[in-house]
Amino acid sequence: MSVKGRLDVNVALNRPSYQVSDFGDYYAKYANDGIQEPNCYAAKCTHTDLATNPWWAVDLGIALHVWGIMFTNRGDEFGTV
Repeated sequence: MSVKGRLDVNVALNRPSYQVSDFGDYYAKYANDGIQEPNCYAAKCTHTDLATNPWWAVDLGIALHVWGIMFTNRGDEFGTV
C-alpha cells in the first residue's frame, strides 16, 4: 500500500499514542490531539512521570516513510527544565 502525503499533514493526528508512564492526567493522547496551546494549564499536554529512559510512541496505522517530525516543548516554566 502506498500513501502520498505532504510535509504539512499531521499523519499522527488523533492516532493511538502511548508513553512510558503518565504524570497525573497528562496522557499520551494529548501530544497528538492537534491543539497547539503551549501552556499546559490552558490545554492538556502530555507529561511522563519520572523515568530513566522516557519514551512516547504513536501508531500511524500503516507503514509510512516519514520525512520529518516536529516536536514542540511546553511553553510554561516547566518546558525549560
